[in-house]
Amino acid sequence: MKQNVAAVLLAGLCACSSATPGTGGPGGPDATVPTLTIDTPTRGTTVDGQSVTVTGHATGGSGLHVTVDHADVALAADGSFTSTVAVADGIDVLETHALDSAGHDVRDVRAVLAGALAPSDGTLAAPIGTHASRAVLATIANTVASDAQAIDYTAIAQTLNPVYNNGGCLGATVNITSVDLSDLGVTLDPQTNALATEVVISNVVVKLHASFKVACIGGSGTITVSATKAHITGNLGVDVRGGALATSLPSTQVTLDGFDLQVSGVPSQISGLVEGTVRSKIERALGSAIQSKVPSIANAKLAGLLANPVSTPVLGADTSLVITPTAATLSPTGLFIGVDTTVNVAGGGGGMFLTEATTSSEAMMDDSPNLGIAVANDLVNQLFAGLWAAGAFDKAVPLSQLGPVAALLDPAGTKLVLTLSLPPTAATDPNGKLQLALGDALVSVQDDAGTELQKFALSLQTGIELAGTPSGTLTMALDTPTVYAQVLSQVEDGALPLTGTQIEGIATGAWGLISGQASSALATLPLPSFAGIQLGSPTVTSASNYVVADVPLQ
Repeated sequence: MKQNVAAVLLAGLCACSSATPGTGGPGGPDATVPTLTIDTPTRGTTVDGQSVTVTGHATGGSGLHVTVDHADVALAADGSFTSTVAVADGIDVLETHALDSAGHDVRDVRAVLAGALAPSDGTLAAPIGTHASRAVLATIANTVASDAQAIDYTAIAQTLNPVYNNGGCLGATVNITSVDLSDLGVTLDPQTNALATEVVISNVVVKLHASFKVACIGGSGTITVSATKAHITGNLGVDVRGGALATSLPSTQVTLDGFDLQVSGVPSQISGLVEGTVRSKIERALGSAIQSKVPSIANAKLAGLLANPVSTPVLGADTSLVITPTAATLSPTGLFIGVDTTVNVAGGGGGMFLTEATTSSEAMMDDSPNLGIAVANDLVNQLFAGLWAAGAFDKAVPLSQLGPVAALLDPAGTKLVLTLSLPPTAATDPNGKLQLALGDALVSVQDDAGTELQKFALSLQTGIELAGTPSGTLTMALDTPTVYAQVLSQVEDGALPLTGTQIEGIATGAWGLISGQASSALATLPLPSFAGIQLGSPTVTSASNYVVADVPLQ
């Protein structure tokens, strides 16, 4: 179905030439040029399925025959014809030719959007998956440790006071007065259904005040407990509750290395009495501090795996993306989070977009050594369709802004008006490569009064190379497109008719406008962001109807 660009452009020019009987051309001066009219599909047609019916009329010329999608079709006595054509998911370009024995070839080319279609009204969620590898979790653990070191351990420990309380003539009351430490580290080791978590606190020093009685004679003194390291371990759970990410640390175990108890002004009868209790209370105080504070710190850090919601004008249309986590799964390879994303574009509810995504899964990204992100093509297409329905892709551009392209157009023209009949659509081809297609972009050259001087339709198909930036946006680079061009009208004002070279230049200029807009729209799809963690530039590929990014953390 695809032809090289030059051949397509020239064929498009010939198909819409105004050759008439007696003017020469193939077949001699008396040859009759066939006429070709397509009734259905009209430009801008969407087909919820895998086939489309082409109907039309062809007349004139000896030996007249018609092909649709390169297959001969039967002509009725009145010149009408009907053909059912199989179409693939996405934007398909349909070519119809009326040919005669004199060598005339009148061509019509138009596009349809086919497949399983859904409305761009924000009601259908598009899946996104994020996978944090073991290396990513180690980086996140470092930021958890930084925040955990700032916990007020003294305040939490003092809630346990008195840590010892035994009256009588041989008794004591012991209260914690301060807790100090020099360093704190955190490890998050992914296991099946849990993050094995260890917090290591170095050089823990806990000071206590003791009020005591020995033989009913009162006194007071200090107790200092120190440990070279305190190990607090437990299994951090990560799941989704009420549409939000939630972490929990149900229990902890505490061990103290290099435990030492020093007393000042406390009789040995009392220090021996309280030593075991004080140690257990110190362990409980450290465990309580970690158990009460670390899950919320970890939750805030892991929330960075979810892209932030977006509410911003995109191509002049107010656009919001709502992100809702749906699943969290822990395995020895890392943490996978599934997300549903809805797109709402103001005024964008009237479009239809191709939906083809399956549920995102860890398997899409478990080979990623870094942060893996899988964005369904559905999200891209829903955004494009909403913007298209809102008219965000339509443009009126002064010819003076088009550079050399302006010289190729009617000299009386002052502006180029671009209207898209179908939304730009991304789809994965059979080779797993992401393609972007544009169907029947109508380009009108007009003068100051709005009179249309030239009009033609462009359909384009191209491969997409996506990349990312450390600021958390996607950028789009396009391969050389396959172009289908057709002149629809041209006033007879003495200006030279469009040539193949001119159409190619105009197509390039129009495509530049559209691709720039599409790339700007893609930049609104956010990547995750973490406080205190710098993202590197992602490597982006496509697979299984998803855009998959591998993002290094620095």
